[in-house]
Amino acid sequence: MLRKPPSLHQASSGLGMTTSLSPHAAGMRGPSQGQGAFTPLSQLTLGYHGWRSRVRVRVSRIWVASNPNTGEEYGLRCLLVDSELCKRVRVPGSERLKHQLVEGKVYALSNFGVREKLDKYMACSNGLVISMGAQTVVNETTDHTGSSIPLHGFEFVDFGDLPSRNNDRSLLTDVIGQIVSIEDEGWTWKWVLLCNISFRNIHLRDLGGKQLNVTLFGDLGRNFNAEQVFKQGQKVPVVAIFAGMLVEYYKEIRFIVRSTSASKYYLDLDVEEVQKFRASLDGPHKPIDRLPCRLQKPVKRTELVDSWRTIKQLTSLTAYELQRTWLCRATLKGIDCNKGWSYESCFHCRRSISWGGSKVLCIDDCPLSVERYKLHAVMEDETGSVNVMIFDDAAQKLVGVAAEELNGAVTGDGISAVISSQHRRAFVVTCGNGCFVVKHVLNDDELQRLDSGFHIEAGDDSNLSQDEGSYASDGSSLQVKKEKMVIKEEMGAAVGGEEPEVESSSASCSPSPLKVVKEDMETEEEREPKRQ
Repeated sequence: MLRKPPSLHQASSGLGMTTSLSPHAAGMRGPSQGQGAFTPLSQLTLGYHGWRSRVRVRVSRIWVASNPNTGEEYGLRCLLVDSELCKRVRVPGSERLKHQLVEGKVYALSNFGVREKLDKYMACSNGLVISMGAQTVVNETTDHTGSSIPLHGFEFVDFGDLPSRNNDRSLLTDVIGQIVSIEDEGWTWKWVLLCNISFRNIHLRDLGGKQLNVTLFGDLGRNFNAEQVFKQGQKVPVVAIFAGMLVEYYKEIRFIVRSTSASKYYLDLDVEEVQKFRASLDGPHKPIDRLPCRLQKPVKRTELVDSWRTIKQLTSLTAYELQRTWLCRATLKGIDCNKGWSYESCFHCRRSISWGGSKVLCIDDCPLSVERYKLHAVMEDETGSVNVMIFDDAAQKLVGVAAEELNGAVTGDGISAVISSQHRRAFVVTCGNGCFVVKHVLNDDELQRLDSGFHIEAGDDSNLSQDEGSYASDGSSLQVKKEKMVIKEEMGAAVGGEEPEVESSSASCSPSPLKVVKEDMETEEEREPKRQ
C-alpha cells in the first residue's frame, strides 16, 4: 500500500511516496503482465523480477557512491522516476550499465531484483530499492511513449523543518529557494583526509524570508559558475534546487545543507515547483550579493610540520599561540571519574540540555536528547602532564563505541581503563574555554602520511562527505586484550561461558572492549531473566 508523506512537496503527481508492504505482499511477485505491458513502480514487490515484469522509467539522477576516506567505490546509484513515483536503484559493479545509463533518458528494464531500502543515504522516501546487475536487460526508449514521465523527482523540505533532519543520514534532503548571495571559494582543513578541501557557500531564501546556508564541496563547488549566476541575479531572481544534500549544524552558522556524492543543483529549472516559487515572490527584486568567504580555516604545510609540541611546551604557549592547532605525542593516564564521562545533549545541535517542565530542552527548544562523551582526561609525556577535555567523536574513537550505546552498562572506571595505557598516541589539540581540548586522534596510517608529508597540500576532494562509509578505529589487538581484562576486573563483571562474536566492519581493526563487556552483560541478563 502506498501513502504520501504529508510534509513533503512533490515535483510531480505521485513523487516522493513511501512504500509500505502489507504482510501478505512481502513474498509475492508483481502482477502478471503481458510481454508488452509495463509494471508501475508502485506495484513492484520484494523478490526477483524476470523478463515478464518490465518497468519503463526515466533516470532522474545518477552518481557513484563512495567512501571519501578510502576512495572505495560501492557502485552506481540512480534515482528512477515513472509517471507515479520515484525509486532508488542500486547498480553494483556493472561497467556495462555505468556507460549505458544516461541522466534524463527513458529505459525499459527487466531482469532485476527488488529489496527493502537501505538504512542510509536514500535519495527518495520510497520503501524499496531496485538492484540491477549483469543480468539486467536495459533498452532505451526512443519514441514518445515515455513523454509522460517527469524529467525530475524531488522531495522538498521546508527550511523550518531542516533541524529535525540534522545528522540524519537515512534520507537525503532536497531544498528550493532564491539565491540571495554567493561567497567566494574557501578552504578548510579536514583531519580525516589530511588535506585542505575547497568549498563554496551559497545563501538561499524561502518565500517566508527564512535564509539557509548551502555548502558545496569539491568539484561541485568549484564548477558552480558564480560569476554567471551573479550577473543573472542582478536583473532577475535566480531560483535554485539543491538535491541529495545532508543537514548539519555548525556553531558559527547554525544549520546548513551540504553536498554529498549524490548531490546535484539546478538553476531556474523548468518544473512546476520553480514556476510556483517564482510567481509567489513579492516586493522589488534585490540583486544577488557577492561576498568573501566568511569562515575558512586552511592549514599551511609549514605550520603543520612545525606544530609538534611537548606537554611542557603546550603549557608555556602565549595567548596568541593558543589560538592555533597543535600536535602532541603523549599517553592518556585516565579520566577524572568524579566529574563523570558523559553529558546529555541536544541530538541536533549537540548543546547541553536542561529541564523544561516535563521534558529536556536545548536553547532552541528541541526535545530530542542523546548521551555524548565528555571526558576530563590527563595527558602525559616525559616533560610533564596536563588536563585535557575529550568530546564526542574524538572520545568515541578512543573508546570504540558511541556513548549512547553503553547506556549505563559501564562506569567511569571502565572508560578510564580503556583509554589508559602506555601506548603513545598522536593528538590534535586546541584551546577552548580556558582548557586544552583534543579535537582528533591520529591513527597509525594518518600519522605515517603526516610524517611523510604525503597529501598535506590541497588534495583530491571530489567526494568529501561521509557517504556510505565508516570511520576506522585504531588500536592493537594486544592492547585490546589487556584493556578487556582490566575492565572486567575493575567492574567485577561475573560473566560465564564463551564471549559472543562481535560484528565488525572492514573499516574496523578490532571491537571495542567496552562493547564486548556490554554485550556480555546483556547475554548474562538473557540467560537469567529477572525474577517477578
